[in-house]
Amino acid sequence: MTSKNTMQRAADQRALRTFALWMGWFISSLTVFTMLYRKANVMEFVAQDTTRITWIILGMFVLGVAISFIQAMRLTAEWFRAYRIEGMVKRNGMAGVTQRGGRHIVDRFTDALCLIAERNGRLDVESLVDVEFSAQHRTSQFVSLLGNLMITLGLIGTVLGMTITMNGLHGALGALGINQNLLVDGLRTAMNGMGVAFYTTLMGSVLGGILLRVFSWITDASVNGLQDLMVRTYLVYASADLEPSDDRDVRALDVSVTNLNQRMQMLTLAIQASRKEMAGLREEAAQMHIELKGLSEDDPLRPLAVSHARYAFSVRPGFLNRVFARFRN
Repeated sequence: MTSKNTMQRAADQRALRTFALWMGWFISSLTVFTMLYRKANVMEFVAQDTTRITWIILGMFVLGVAISFIQAMRLTAEWFRAYRIEGMVKRNGMAGVTQRGGRHIVDRFTDALCLIAERNGRLDVESLVDVEFSAQHRTSQFVSLLGNLMITLGLIGTVLGMTITMNGLHGALGALGINQNLLVDGLRTAMNGMGVAFYTTLMGSVLGGILLRVFSWITDASVNGLQDLMVRTYLVYASADLEPSDDRDVRALDVSVTNLNQRMQMLTLAIQASRKEMAGLREEAAQMHIELKGLSEDDPLRPLAVSHARYAFSVRPGFLNRVFARFRN
């Protein structure tokens, strides 16, 4: 039992790898973002950006991180369940997996395998695991797509910024020696365009091309690892259960008998507890009979005591019938 608990704790620690890796990269992302905020004054420019491209890039980055965090939490729960399923399959094969029909992906995968095996269908574990985990892959791909879109928006911002710069320089050159105010406005517009070109490229490449893509890689690698674990578990420890045979039926019967014995033990404990409760009920009934005999006919507590006695009679009529007969007499 101690060895089993130690192995389970080790499995639980391994199940936290996805969340730990995600949090480590998130802290690194915060460090990078802080450096950009201090050294490049990114947030100051975002607040003054009239094109709103940097706003869109920053919003897509926050959305991608939020989706990746939710997926990382779900995958961590899947890893916990997968390691428990691995332990049950090691001990008793596919028939030993308890609490089937759960909300986890690994539970649905196990249920599908069991259903195919029960119907003697053709088993293709690799194809089935790809189908069951395809939704998680699509989520990771969506986060990666957001990163690619952020890079594209950064390039669009670069072109737009260069266009604004060229227009500003054109206006400044036209006002050179004619209107000093127009010259200053043109130069200011040109500098603003250069800022748009620089900051959109910086934010798109750093936030989308590096940070968000790594978040996507972490979750996608976790999904691949989870698939490998489930495939290995059933191919190594339950290969005999995947093909129709008499041995598989015998093992399934043994597991069913073991589960039945466990339920019988629980039922025995429940019956013993019920006997203790009934013994207490008998003592209460005897005490109630003694107290009823001491009450007079016009005592206001007598109807209440009679109603309680009738309730006890409905619970255990065979035993309390003599009590009511004595009370009526």
